[in-house]
Amino acid sequence: IDAGTSSIRCTGYEYHGVLDSQADWDLDYSSPQLSQPSSQGPHVIPLEGINFTIRMSSIIPNTGHIRIHQVLLAIDKCVDEVLRLIRQKSREEEKLDKKSSYQIVAIGFSTFVTNLVAVDIFGDPVGEAATLSYACNREDVVKECQTLRDNLGPEKLEAMYQRTGAPLHPSYALPQLLAFYHNEENQPLAMRIDKWKTISSICLHRWSGKLHLQMPISYSEASWTGMLSFRDCYWDDEAARIFETCKGIVQYSHGDDDDECSDDGCIDLLPPLVDYDAALPFLTVGIPPYNGNGSENPYWHRWQELRSKNVRLFLGIGDGVAANVGSKCGGYPTSASLSGSHRIAVTIGTSAACRFVLPFSMKETQPSRRNISVPPGLFCYRVHRDHVLVGGALTDGGSVVEWARSLLNLQSDESFHACLEKASEIYARHSNSSDKGPDPSSSSPSGLTMIPFLSGERSTGFRGGAQGCISGLTREITPAHIMYSCLESVISRLGCVMELVNEARCSEGHVPSQGILVASGNALERSSLWRQMLADCSSMDVVIDADSSSEGSSRGVAMMVAGALFKRELGNPLATCNFEEPLLIAHRTEPNAVAHARWRIAIARQESHIDAVSTTCNGA
Repeated sequence: IDAGTSSIRCTGYEYHGVLDSQADWDLDYSSPQLSQPSSQGPHVIPLEGINFTIRMSSIIPNTGHIRIHQVLLAIDKCVDEVLRLIRQKSREEEKLDKKSSYQIVAIGFSTFVTNLVAVDIFGDPVGEAATLSYACNREDVVKECQTLRDNLGPEKLEAMYQRTGAPLHPSYALPQLLAFYHNEENQPLAMRIDKWKTISSICLHRWSGKLHLQMPISYSEASWTGMLSFRDCYWDDEAARIFETCKGIVQYSHGDDDDECSDDGCIDLLPPLVDYDAALPFLTVGIPPYNGNGSENPYWHRWQELRSKNVRLFLGIGDGVAANVGSKCGGYPTSASLSGSHRIAVTIGTSAACRFVLPFSMKETQPSRRNISVPPGLFCYRVHRDHVLVGGALTDGGSVVEWARSLLNLQSDESFHACLEKASEIYARHSNSSDKGPDPSSSSPSGLTMIPFLSGERSTGFRGGAQGCISGLTREITPAHIMYSCLESVISRLGCVMELVNEARCSEGHVPSQGILVASGNALERSSLWRQMLADCSSMDVVIDADSSSEGSSRGVAMMVAGALFKRELGNPLATCNFEEPLLIAHRTEPNAVAHARWRIAIARQESHIDAVSTTCNGA
């Protein structure tokens, strides 16, 4: 299951594990076995025609609130349809005497992150206003963020950043939680809240029938809240203290005498934490016929295939982690360097990101490794117990193009693609010209400079309340010029992220090999212009992998679930497995050296504009 911001998707995969594979396993990171990516190990194959997608906007723009009831209904509907398709496929193959039977062995989740949803004692969401996500740029949250910055001071802020791997910013959970409880209008909702959960944990709570059970969330999803100590995988003490002692905080009481619980030390609103593959008893026996209170579980009748005690349910993982693994960028280190793979995952969907995986065990004891420093401008999130994800993200990626399409009234596909073609012609003329431009202040090929902070800024400046800007408008500007400036602006911001990522890949005095960018996300996969821009800006090859194109995050979930199943089949659930599969390159875009020099000018010009307007951004 892949719950995204623009769609909910469910896909069936055929799992191949221990019976027909041998993996590259070792608990010792210096093992020669891990020095080269392995083509062996568990793998998954998407079942043809076994998928269902519901297009929807899961998040309300700017507020960051989640349309939680619609999302939950859409997830259930997608599972309905995929199970129906599997039944249909089984019947068709039985008629052909293929004697194929499909047994569901696991369900995994990828969700957009950050996502947190307040639930009552029955595990039901208390209301849309009590939800939060990464796409928040509300004024009240920006103010909370700035107040918290002022109260903590630079030293404590930096210390928290290094513990959690995330800077204090409106897109993370802490300032959004404070804003929720400080708003007196939310008190009726707040008094009903038992816990803050994630979308996947709410679904598993409902399906498993454990109505009074405290369903945990995964390290991965918790890390994206910006409140997890990523080294040890527990809620950061200071972040939890700030949250649980904030003004207005209350918690529903399970007792009979009290209506609420506030400042008497009994606040416990954050969920328990485990790894995504934790073999908890209620997640390893399929769906039960009865709920914990003795009532019938409606999913027992609805999803008969999930009754089997062989079905495992997995907690959710962040969509960024899933995209990396699905794009075959879950790289492991070589014996010569601790910097991991030469593959870097770049995703442009609704948002955009550039990320790579590093080995970092939550049980790490070596001081030089445990004291890993999070580079300013980037994040460091927990993947699972053995690895972390380092990179940067933009709240607006493909959404910038969709905004321009709406603004320019390019409603028909014909007019939209015609505008993109003209933008491509502008870039081709500019890239192939021998005139390199006089200085960083020279104009863009479009004559425009855009700052694409339509929903605020995350990487690299993390300015709270940042806003977008287009500079250089004249009477000669056409829709194609505006569209070009949108495309250029997103790649320029990714270029800054990639520069920091490349610096972070150098560790222990070793310089990693020349990187390769593995592209994913609908916006990037469909646009050859954007891929060329990305290659030219980064001076690296951009490739699309045939296995992971179009559904990278979905495939990533399937691969992580397959890895967990495989480890248990081998009888060693704590082993580590090399997920970095060989690339099956469907398309390669090579950089243009002349164009790369121009991108340095474009980035410098955009940075100059950001510095000029940043004084208008709260928290700058």
